[in-house]
Amino acid sequence: LQEKLFSMSGEDFRVRDTAGKEIITIAGGNINLGGVVIDKLYFKDSAGEQFCSVERRIIAATTCYDIYHDGECVAKVDREMFAATPTYKFFYEGDMNPFPDFTATGSFSERKYTFKNGKGETIARVGRGEEAFRDVDTYQVEVAAGVDAAAIIAVAVVIDKLYFKDSAG
Repeated sequence: LQEKLFSMSGEDFRVRDTAGKEIITIAGGNINLGGVVIDKLYFKDSAGEQFCSVERRIIAATTCYDIYHDGECVAKVDREMFAATPTYKFFYEGDMNPFPDFTATGSFSERKYTFKNGKGETIARVGRGEEAFRDVDTYQVEVAAGVDAAAIIAVAVVIDKLYFKDSAG
């Protein structure tokens, strides 16, 4: 996962597999609706087809982003309101589970954190990658087999946006 060096929105990323092939591009954008700015991220596959969008919820008790697929909200990312350290929670919509499907915790300022499922098992890790340019964030994301890698990447991008771009960390 690498932030693009030249970006109109400052929130554009590319995702490469271990062989270096670009498999996902993420284009950030902001929409101003009557003075209220809505953050949006558009995820496209290697063929350039949009497969989901991530949108900041306007009205929410905490910082919350919804993930849409074909116009339907399929998941949400929520920052824990009452936690000693920042915790980001991921929920699939419609599964009737009141608990997060997974959480992200760790040292966000060092860009080193883990994702754990509801059983406390580590399902993914994020660490700082090698950066060719000083102002370009690069992350190495390791995802366990059978885990929704796009969901993990969506949360990592939301964390980057919130923690480093908006100074919400």
